[in-house]
This record gives sequence, C-alpha cells and structure tokens, in this order.
Amino acid sequence: MTFDLQQTIALGPGGPQVKPLGIGAWSWGDTLFWNYGKDYGVEEVRSAFEAAIASGVTFFDTAEVYGRGESERLLGQFSQQCDGRVQIATKYGPFPWRLTGESVREAIAASLERLQVDRVTLYQVHWPFTFFMSQETLINALADAVERGQIEAVGVSNYSADQMRQAHDLLARRGIPLAVNQVRYSAL
Repeated sequence: MTFDLQQTIALGPGGPQVKPLGIGAWSWGDTLFWNYGKDYGVEEVRSAFEAAIASGVTFFDTAEVYGRGESERLLGQFSQQCDGRVQIATKYGPFPWRLTGESVREAIAASLERLQVDRVTLYQVHWPFTFFMSQETLINALADAVERGQIEAVGVSNYSADQMRQAHDLLARRGIPLAVNQVRYSAL
C-alpha cells in the first residue's frame, strides 16, 4: 500500500482535510506498556516526531490515557516548536467516575491544555462504556464542543457496528457527521 502525502482526505462529509497517513503516539510517554523512560525517552520521541514531519506526515493520534497525559504533553511541546501545521487526533476515556456532560467538557479542556492548542482536528471516544453515562449525554457534550470550536471532527474508537450507528444517529440530530470509527487493524 502506498500513500501520496501530498494528497489529503476528509474526515467525514465536509470535515477537515488530513494526510492519509498518521502517526500513533501511544508509546510516547507511556511507562506501563511501552517502557518509556527505560528503553527510550524524550529525545527519541522528539526524533520520531521530527522524522515524521520531515517525511510529510503531519497527523498524529494520541489519547489522554497514553502515559497519563504525557503523550499529549510531548506532542503539544513538539508541535509548538514545529514550523509547519500539525493536526492532532486525541481520545476521551469514558471512565466510570465521569457521569455528566460537564466531565466531558473538563476532559476536553484538559487535553487542549496539555496539547497547547485551542482545538483538535479529531476528538474520539476511546471505547464504548455507557454504564454510568449515557451515549446521548456523551455525544451531545461532544457536539457542544464542536459548536464551541474545540473539535473539528468527532469520532469513536473500538465501537461495534450498532454502537457506531447509535453515535452516528445522535450526532446527525445535531447536524454533525460521525467522522471515523478507529478500529484495530494490522497491515500484516
């Protein structure tokens, strides 16, 4: 599979244009799964970021849970030092203690602060967990953030087809497309 990094694709109908290839930043700052700080550190991550930019890859995927926010902090730091435009996708973790739309707003604000930006290109729900907060409350809070200009496109991650359809329908009621469902995939 080849990618033309001069081309862009839309995230959903009328959504932001991004490069067709992005870099996942789960390992950036993550000590639990990836041994950050033991096998590699900030300089190696910075080198990876700079190599991606030099290659024309400017779309990065992170999450608030990666390294307990360290991935977002590193990406924010590197992006601020970069001359070109960097686009960021990050994810919200629907933890059991997050019960209201206000908790979604707080999580978005915290991610934006760590990333040192006013808005992200793509904001996704990391996994479906609607036991404590309804999908409707969650999706409406995301739609509110789109309307506030904090999120350009909304996505989900690890959703089943039925869960994805429900998220799509809830967003459609607000006139907002569901841009993506990020699922596990291996090129191998």
